[in-house]
Amino acid sequence: MESEAGHQQSKPPKSMLPFSILPPELNTDILLRLPVSSVLKIRSVSKSCLAFTSTPEFIKAHLSVSANHKILLSCSQPNFNLKECSFTSLLNSFVLDTSDLDCPMKSYVWFIVGSVNGLICLSNRENELFLWNPSTRKHKQLPDFTFKFKNAERFIYGFGYDECHDDYKVVACIYPPGILPLFGDYVKIYSLKDDSWRSISIPQDWVKSFNCGKFVNGKLNWAYSSNCTGPFWRKGWNIISLDLADEKWEKVEAPCYSEEDGIFVLGVLENNLSVICNGNYEGTDLDLWVMKEYGVKESWTKMFTFKYPHPYPSLMFLFNPPHLASNKGKVLLMCGKTFVLYYLKGESITHPKFTKFRSDLVSVESTYLESLVSPILQNDQGQQE
Repeated sequence: MESEAGHQQSKPPKSMLPFSILPPELNTDILLRLPVSSVLKIRSVSKSCLAFTSTPEFIKAHLSVSANHKILLSCSQPNFNLKECSFTSLLNSFVLDTSDLDCPMKSYVWFIVGSVNGLICLSNRENELFLWNPSTRKHKQLPDFTFKFKNAERFIYGFGYDECHDDYKVVACIYPPGILPLFGDYVKIYSLKDDSWRSISIPQDWVKSFNCGKFVNGKLNWAYSSNCTGPFWRKGWNIISLDLADEKWEKVEAPCYSEEDGIFVLGVLENNLSVICNGNYEGTDLDLWVMKEYGVKESWTKMFTFKYPHPYPSLMFLFNPPHLASNKGKVLLMCGKTFVLYYLKGESITHPKFTKFRSDLVSVESTYLESLVSPILQNDQGQQE
């Protein structure tokens, strides 16, 4: 799952709730395995319950055992609202049973930058940025940095987790009109711990990217090319990464699939960098590649080839980038309203039909892992859901 890319590992807290008659270790183990909704109810029992389940140690330990993955869906009624459904039930029973979400982005046009450890980064046409935890219904609007770049041609974002400093970071690449490559103040990075933006450097050969960065192995990854014939179909593709811990840029070798113009879209599958590509932007036969060992070119593996059921998939990918998820030998590819299910064992491909399918479904927006991680700083507790 894409949202597992920043999954933290942590030991459970040693302290114990005062009200329980169970052994401390057993009581803690039970609490850690409860869904977020149950933990939130327990927090309302007493101040001691709230304090115990709100510690960083408990939140990290709860995240490390969390297995409740959700899929975010956008629907056209009313007003392009967000809904969620359980990924496990969707994949095992093919039931698209959704529930409503109150998205903090009160804008007609918005998009999801990324999802890490249960936090989702949202942006809109005005380049406002929000960090949001749908499980706890808490959100935070990030400080504005765009006032200096009102004439910018485009903003490209990325969102990830810096495990070394236990910090969530947003990267913004600003494209001023007529200036390539980027330089100087045109790359900003936001730290949730510091609640502020600052400038970082960027390689001189960086050129335009059209999609948000994909978070893998502690790094944000963007696909780009100097030979552009469109947003997703180009020649000579490259991948560049930014390590969120030391803020160093590196090239990542792309798979050797074709020298012709083609589609090239980055994704994440089971914490591995993935690419959907083909050798002809008009073709509908698409390949899914996965980098089994990050940074090792030889580890790129073509998992399967599938036929996209609509003509000109590059145009579909422009507005609805594909999402990948997997569970128990199954890989689910979600492109807008189109679902492709691949069985690893038999190497077979199907197009599943889901019950309770909503006619107003516009597209799959993202996946995320339920968590107690808060986007709100301790000194900013007044900003609630």
